[in-house]
Amino acid sequence: MNDHDSQNTERHRLFFQLYGSCQNRLHGFLFMMVHSESDAEDLLQETAATMWEQFDKFEQGTNFAAWGMTIARYKAINFMKKNARTRPHLSEHLYERIAELESREKEDMTDREDALKRCITKLKELDRKFLTLRYEQNTGMKKIAEMFGRSTTGIYHTMARIHSALYECIQKALKAGEIR
Repeated sequence: MNDHDSQNTERHRLFFQLYGSCQNRLHGFLFMMVHSESDAEDLLQETAATMWEQFDKFEQGTNFAAWGMTIARYKAINFMKKNARTRPHLSEHLYERIAELESREKEDMTDREDALKRCITKLKELDRKFLTLRYEQNTGMKKIAEMFGRSTTGIYHTMARIHSALYECIQKALKAGEIR
């Protein structure tokens, strides 16, 4: 395999990794816009094709999902314009507003996820272990209690305390503007 083939393979891998992380979101947005599963699927395929064709123009490090949403929005608006006679069509301004709100919601979620990651690092090692067992390894509360020689009720209380601490930490981080 030469360097060009290796670069292409890496480019393909990166695109599909990024696309896979936002495909469901794009599909949901398109369905919301066109109100038809088959039309949303067709538009999703068109969106993916355009994203792939223009992937060289995508600036790595920027928001891939937002870039894809912009392409999907234009695909949906063009579709609605072409089919205005056979489909109910709301104003273009309303569709733009919906897309803007959806994009803002995703940014808020990303901020919360970043805050959560930071806050988890601030927890005691044992608390992080409980979170890892419960949410990454999908271990049941009863099993965690057995592993640590504690009661199931005690583990529930511990998890509630951890959740409260994380919630408070996330709220403080978002208020302080530590994220962004």
